[in-house]
Amino acid sequence: MEGTVEASSEREAARVLRARGLLVAALTDNRTMGEEMRRLPRTRTAGQLRAAAAALNAPEAGRRGFSFGRGRIGLRDLGLFCRQFATMINAGVAILTSLNILTRQAGSRRLRTALTTVSRGIEQGSSLSDAFRAQPDAFPPILVNMASAGEAGGILEECFDRLADHFEKEHAVSQKVKSAMTYPSIVSVVAIGVVTFMVVFVLPSFINIFAQMGAELPGPTLFVLAVSDFVRAYWYLLIAGSVLLAIGLGFYTRSPAGAYQLDALLLRLPVFGDVILKRSVSRFCRTLGTLLRSGVPLLVSLNVVERTVGNRPVAAAIVAAEDEIRAGRGIVEPLRTSRLFPSMVLEMMAVGEETGSIDTMLLKVADFFDKDIDVTVGRLSSMLEPLIIVFVGGMVGFILISLIMPMFDMYSKLSL
Repeated sequence: MEGTVEASSEREAARVLRARGLLVAALTDNRTMGEEMRRLPRTRTAGQLRAAAAALNAPEAGRRGFSFGRGRIGLRDLGLFCRQFATMINAGVAILTSLNILTRQAGSRRLRTALTTVSRGIEQGSSLSDAFRAQPDAFPPILVNMASAGEAGGILEECFDRLADHFEKEHAVSQKVKSAMTYPSIVSVVAIGVVTFMVVFVLPSFINIFAQMGAELPGPTLFVLAVSDFVRAYWYLLIAGSVLLAIGLGFYTRSPAGAYQLDALLLRLPVFGDVILKRSVSRFCRTLGTLLRSGVPLLVSLNVVERTVGNRPVAAAIVAAEDEIRAGRGIVEPLRTSRLFPSMVLEMMAVGEETGSIDTMLLKVADFFDKDIDVTVGRLSSMLEPLIIVFVGGMVGFILISLIMPMFDMYSKLSL
């Protein structure tokens, strides 16, 4: 038998294996995993937990700000690459040959450049996982650690098959969320443009005609006229203020404290906060389950997961759980203390810990939440569409009323 075991030393690893009834023939230190474990901090205060989580980058969505084409490779491209790579390895094609073939047929320029660098690293003597690790801006941590586990256990094709499943499901959920939000976003932008055009260009022409004819302007008309005059007079200040505000918010949300507060605020939003939390929990379950099923040690897996959940308060709860596990406790109670994870997730994880099938439980929970997110987002989209239409109709109706009311006054004077 061959495999990996998590232990503090070779002597401890041999003791664990003998306790399982195995005769130890040889032990080899998995240096990659050892380095990851040594990089993990031992204990952290509450402030350090928040700072550690706040410093994490948002997963899959890339870094905040402008990347100019140097961000992470897209989920769809990663899933396709992992699936093809696993198929070629399973067919007996050498790793370097497989990478060269996939590099030539890669549709993404970013993926093609990254794979070229990976192939060059392997030619210079690096392992596959080290070649991936050398490009943190291109390949996510889960791919690096899964590749390392596959190399250590001799199950590289199986690990990349699981990675393909993981990236494909992540991409499917992300696309559903984007598709559901596309229509409301387009309607909102068009509505803002139409209202701005009416207030700035259409309404003043009518108001001048009414004033010349001596029509008495009612309150709503005077209010819209004041808004129109302000926008026309100070449009450059409004644009400059909006740009400065966007830049200021961008810098603030890139800081650890600002990023943490923004994510905490998003979780408190009505309806949207629930979707965001379920998305983070789904990522937590799927990523952790995939890593554990491939033989990655729990603490290393959690260290990867905290960088992929996409929400810093949730990441802080995972960081706290790492410290509890390092102290010899289980994973469920620290997550329960955070009050962020749904009770169903915690109960399923508790059952998984007791039965030794926590990876299976986590993947089932991830599938459940992905379906739940799909239903919730569909309902949210159906609810937003009429609300936006009513809001836009109300604004346009108010402007039309402000135009019609002076007409009645003007016609009454003409009839006299």
